[in-house]
Amino acid sequence: MNSKRAHYYPLPIYLSILLLVWVGAFFVDVVQMFFDGTLYSSSLVSAEGVRWAVRSALPSICALPWGIVMMLVATYGLLRGSGMMKALLRMVSLRRLTASEWRALFFSFFVAVCYFVLLYVLTESPWGILSGVTEEPALSPLVQGWALLLFVGVLSVSLIYGFIYGNYSSMMDVVVSTGNTFHMFLPAIMALVPASGVVPCLQYAGVHSFFGVSWDWVTAILYLSPFLYILLLEYRNK
Repeated sequence: MNSKRAHYYPLPIYLSILLLVWVGAFFVDVVQMFFDGTLYSSSLVSAEGVRWAVRSALPSICALPWGIVMMLVATYGLLRGSGMMKALLRMVSLRRLTASEWRALFFSFFVAVCYFVLLYVLTESPWGILSGVTEEPALSPLVQGWALLLFVGVLSVSLIYGFIYGNYSSMMDVVVSTGNTFHMFLPAIMALVPASGVVPCLQYAGVHSFFGVSWDWVTAILYLSPFLYILLLEYRNK
């Protein structure tokens, strides 16, 4: 299998899924006539269905978690570019690390502990900076800002590791290594465009209600699958 070509498989796959959703919704609409309408589904192959698809196209693209996607890709890029990801994987596989890798990991671990202590203090302090003014955890800045806090933490430990280990000699190296990661995930980012068309169509057709699954799980699988696929290809080729 050509690995470079395989990276772009999510795009045609999601385009095919979009077509299958339209065809499948039509057939389900036909089949449910024999069940006296007890099978809930709405056919997209109708005037109302087409209007829904056209109206929801742009709002669906705008509603995509682009910011979170970019932050997560940049977070992975920092870990990968600094060499810290490679060292951690070698530790997990019980492979021997060099003295410079151990030294860089030690200082990175120290910074990570300091960062977690800082988050704890800001959350549990009397001012409740990260716990919020309400007692609902879901509404706290700690939960709602998890992507930003994760990025800042990974940025800190990755910079320490990269500069101590020697993968980074300047901030330009950091920018270049992170940019290379965005290039690696470009096929997955492109796949989000047809995925944004699949999501509202599945919602209108009532597929999640038909199969009795959570809508949050459907959207999470659709948006995350291309990125997990790229990661699988990357580590299979190593």
